[in-house]
Amino acid sequence: MDLSILKALMIEKQGNESVEFMDNRISLYSAQYGKCAVTGKVLQKDEIHCHHKIPKFAKGKDRYENLIIIHKDVHTLIHAKKPETIKKYMSLIKPDSNQFRKINYLRELANLVAIKRK
Repeated sequence: MDLSILKALMIEKQGNESVEFMDNRISLYSAQYGKCAVTGKVLQKDEIHCHHKIPKFAKGKDRYENLIIIHKDVHTLIHAKKPETIKKYMSLIKPDSNQFRKINYLRELANLVAIKRK
């Protein structure tokens, strides 16, 4: 795990996020060894996104168990609604069957329709 990224996460303030969110983001990054929970890819600083499994609009909290560290492209795909956006990010990520299952699980938690494999 890149300790300079961990240090940057400790210093950085992200929008209007709570202290709980920021602390849990650091803890998750460490627990996941700096890797995306979907792809397993080691993340660079600009690729790290902390995703709410249950969205805030659906009463999701900033608690540790409701957050997950994922690659920014995976995050975009999870929230994508337009077919062209889904197609673009599926092409970029090229998820295997296990990764695809995880993406759809996270989409379903976010009250979005599962992506169909072509």
